[in-house]
Amino acid sequence: MRIDAVQAQRVLVNGTFTPATVVVHHGLIEAIEPVDHEVDGVVLRAPDTAYVVPGIVDTHVHINEPGRTEWEGFVSATEAAALGGATTLVDMPLNSIPPTPA
Repeated sequence: MRIDAVQAQRVLVNGTFTPATVVVHHGLIEAIEPVDHEVDGVVLRAPDTAYVVPGIVDTHVHINEPGRTEWEGFVSATEAAALGGATTLVDMPLNSIPPTPA
């Protein structure tokens, strides 16, 4: 699903949490507007208890694909990372079948 904006009561802007609308264009933040800013498109309205903060980069991830996707492959690893706030994963091959050279 494409999201055009995120609206939340707690968005980290310049080191302070403030109500805001984060406008997204082609996957990049285009603007940060007041929380009541009107957006054409799909708006994700975060619950009042949520915090919107920059994503993290995880540089040490073992995604066991090919060969062990029933345990964890790219689909489940990236879904879990996104739910945890990670925006980027750097795979460190381990236990792939066949082995993946590093």
